[in-house]
Amino acid sequence: MKNRIFYLLLALLALAAAVVGAAYWRANYLAGVTLINLPVPRADIPPYTLLNMEMFTISQFPRALVDEASADYALTLDDLMGQITTGTLVSGLPVPQTLAVPPADFRLADPALEVASIPVSPVNGVGGQIRVGELVNIYRLKREQEIIEGERLFEEMGDAIRVATVPVVAVLSDQGLPASTDPDEIMPMHILVVAAPPEGIDAILEAVAMSELGNELLWVTLATPSQ
Repeated sequence: MKNRIFYLLLALLALAAAVVGAAYWRANYLAGVTLINLPVPRADIPPYTLLNMEMFTISQFPRALVDEASADYALTLDDLMGQITTGTLVSGLPVPQTLAVPPADFRLADPALEVASIPVSPVNGVGGQIRVGELVNIYRLKREQEIIEGERLFEEMGDAIRVATVPVVAVLSDQGLPASTDPDEIMPMHILVVAAPPEGIDAILEAVAMSELGNELLWVTLATPSQ
């Protein structure tokens, strides 16, 4: 009788251990397969794209995908809105945060602006004393000439025409490296990089072309501050 009771107790203990073990396994298994909603592209999104809500939908993935040992993914649509892509975002897959960054971290100016470089020497560019963030005026100066019988009698400047007022986003030397305003440095300004609305960039490029190929000068001044 005692043996039967002993074996019954052993069976009950084994059953209890099995139940506890099953519950522990189930809890850990469910923790690994618990689903989380993540934004994914509806279609492949190419690099250099400004992101908006219509480009994404929500899909479910195992929560383990975003644990500390995994890559960092965008968790919500708010994490992606207004960002710009640095690589291709694949349709239906979570978005690595490294592939969607603030525009200011990826390009020189606001996405609504075109960025262009213009050749400017220190002589016609405020002596080279132009800094990133300043507003500059870009002017066209036409050179008037009078030539009689093949001989140029005189040359004078016509009216200055302002073609744009734009922010400076980079000041570079002729080698494309950051220029220096220090007179002891040998990296003077030769290139200004400016940002302008798309509808205004043509006038800037035309002024550059006429200064290079036509009978005009390109001149840059510091704009007056806003009041």
